[in-house]
Amino acid sequence: MTDVEFEELLTRLDALVTEFEHHPDAVVSARAIEMIQHVDAVHREGLGRLIALIDRRYPQFLQEALRDPVLRILLELYDLAPGSPERRGFVPLSQLEASALAARARREGHR
Repeated sequence: MTDVEFEELLTRLDALVTEFEHHPDAVVSARAIEMIQHVDAVHREGLGRLIALIDRRYPQFLQEALRDPVLRILLELYDLAPGSPERRGFVPLSQLEASALAARARREGHR
């Protein structure tokens, strides 16, 4: 997947979440958001453990991974990038597009 395709995926995901947040059936809306929060919690816990293991054994590998814009976005979304505030909770998906835009700006600045 290219960086552009990834950014398009983030934008589409954000649009879908917004659509469910404003769904006319409040039960459907609540269940969809609950599902997203549970997926977020599963990913957050697993990624957190993986990053902690990598950081303990191969800290240089983690630094290299952070130079990849897609990996950086993922780690920032889950508050796992060095310097990220530790929230350990659901990150609103509306932040995905902002993170994608920031990654694009960083990538374009390195060209």
